[in-house]
Amino acid sequence: MHIFSVYQILSFFVIYSFFGWCLEVVYQAVEHGKFINRGFLNGPYCPIYGFGAVTVISSLLPISENVLILYVGSVLLTSALELLTGFVLEKIFHQHWWDYSEEKFNIGGYICLKFSLLWGIACLIVVRIIHPIIEKFVNWIPHTVGVVALIVIYVGFASDFIITVSAILNIKKKMRILEGISAEMRKISDKTGEKLFSRVETIRSKSEEFNEKNAQRKKRLEELSAKYKEISEKKGFNGRRLEHSFRKLKLFSDRNDETIHKNSDED
Repeated sequence: MHIFSVYQILSFFVIYSFFGWCLEVVYQAVEHGKFINRGFLNGPYCPIYGFGAVTVISSLLPISENVLILYVGSVLLTSALELLTGFVLEKIFHQHWWDYSEEKFNIGGYICLKFSLLWGIACLIVVRIIHPIIEKFVNWIPHTVGVVALIVIYVGFASDFIITVSAILNIKKKMRILEGISAEMRKISDKTGEKLFSRVETIRSKSEEFNEKNAQRKKRLEELSAKYKEISEKKGFNGRRLEHSFRKLKLFSDRNDETIHKNSDED
């Protein structure tokens, strides 16, 4: 492992965190066509990139001449860091901060083969091309100026971290309250729906029973009407004779006939 001073490590962390944030912004702009602040914190930095860069540089810089070992080591280190960070963040905040679930060969949505291989390429570029320039720049800055700048940056970083974490915890608290209210509303809705369903079922059952009885009455009236008509038409010789002889005589009342037909029609 290559040994850097604390000052250098803190400086590298800040610089690569900022570069990582810039990379995320560019990627999101290309992917979605708009600015998206992808950082965990509010400021222009992504700490996971700072940790990743410092880890890879400190561990693999001594073997940077062997491109194959450097690439494989970069893939393994960055994948392990991304997996661990994603897992820890989800356990703490119960939320996925990135998700590779739709990518092939992913592990829990935390890492996937495609991006692990891309991180390996990125680390090759950083270690062999970018970092020598960054190291020279950090060493060029007057030590006192650099220390003051780091103090200011890390105070802002710490404040941002505290504010962000507090906001997330507050959101989680509100979400628990909202979930409780939602569950209570659901219970009330279910009870109301069950009562309404029960009443509808009762009305429907009574309606079916009424229709069935009504159909039976109508059928009975039709049978009586048919029987009445059949009997009334079979008056026989004496019946026709008596009606013919006595004009006012009605062996079968028209009123009864009308009543039967009326009841049949109403039903």
